[in-house]
Amino acid sequence: MSVSVGYVAPSSETAGYRIPSLGYRIVIAGLRIIPTFFLLIALPVAALSFANSRGIALPISTYAVTVWGIALISLGAARYILKPTRAYGPVSIAASAVVLVYLLYLLSLSPYRLTIPGGSASLAAGYTSFLEIALIMPAIGIVVGILVTIEDAGSRTERLLFDFPA
Repeated sequence: MSVSVGYVAPSSETAGYRIPSLGYRIVIAGLRIIPTFFLLIALPVAALSFANSRGIALPISTYAVTVWGIALISLGAARYILKPTRAYGPVSIAASAVVLVYLLYLLSLSPYRLTIPGGSASLAAGYTSFLEIALIMPAIGIVVGILVTIEDAGSRTERLLFDFPA
């Protein structure tokens, strides 16, 4: 006769997957915010501020970069926290839609003409093709979010077997 202390047999509803606690997901989402903050807000704002201090006018403001960055960081953290819930699909759609709108906003600023301060020379940089290609990823993200929402409406636990295997 063997006795297992501290073991609880999984119920049929939770068999096959193990969802991290809400506290754990919040901590990990918070830790993911730190590098994302530096990549989406701190470094671009520092570069824009440096360029502005040198008299180089750029088409996007530090305020716009900060607002878009905060929106992207917030939705990314919410998406991670809500992954085991039915809200994951709609939040994924919202996050991808914000990225899509941000890229469209940046697309509207192209081409950029850089005029050297105190000189008559200028340099034009067109990045339209690059941004048009980059628009593919958030568009795919929206489609995936829609499919996840549809799947979660039918059977929420089916996705959890793959996202959080036991």
